[in-house]
Amino acid sequence: MNTSTLPSPMQPVQFKKDHFGRALIIGAVLEALMIGGLIYSNLSQPVTVKPKPRIIAIHMIQPAPPKPKPTPPLPKPVVQAKPIPKPVPKPTPRPVPHPVQHHPLRPKPLLAKTPAPQAPVYAPPVTPPAPPPPPAPSPAARLAAIDNYAAMLRARVQANARVPDSVRMMHVSGTAVISFRLTPSGHLLSAHVTQSSGIGAINRAALKAVEIASYPPFRKKMPKHDMTFNVQVHLSAHDI
Repeated sequence: MNTSTLPSPMQPVQFKKDHFGRALIIGAVLEALMIGGLIYSNLSQPVTVKPKPRIIAIHMIQPAPPKPKPTPPLPKPVVQAKPIPKPVPKPTPRPVPHPVQHHPLRPKPLLAKTPAPQAPVYAPPVTPPAPPPPPAPSPAARLAAIDNYAAMLRARVQANARVPDSVRMMHVSGTAVISFRLTPSGHLLSAHVTQSSGIGAINRAALKAVEIASYPPFRKKMPKHDMTFNVQVHLSAHDI
């Protein structure tokens, strides 16, 4: 005879207690995981330290009492000057009148008047009139004086000419024309060769003859200003 065991009425109660215990455990585990996750997330975030608020202490300082103003000095008593007594003028003595004596008037002697001395009168010196200027020379007389003076110059320059040794050795001759300027007193201002002889030694010797010569003043009928003259200087190897 098979006998089957029927569940007792106490088994369902045991089953319910096991499921409730498991649910409590699972809930506790989940809660622990959530708390751990929150703690991890809080730890991973940077910690921001909030600055502490500064406490400013305000002290009320009472202002110093104002210094008392210095009392002004008392005015000095005004001393009135004593009036100086004015000097009493002395009475002027009155002149004693003297009796007036009348003398008889005597006539004054008449004196002869002497004439006052007169200053001597000097007549200014009479300057003789300047002589009239000499008449100007005629153009012909002027040209004649210039020609005579120029001829004298040519003779003096030619007499001062010296033949160089180089001209004697080359057995040559030549004529150079020298132009020179004189003052009315006969002073030489300048000289240069205006026409060459073709030989340098002759040109230099002719120019030197003009420079070393002495010249007299201009003639009376010549112009009174600087003048230019031309002279021909001939040099030859055969000259002494």
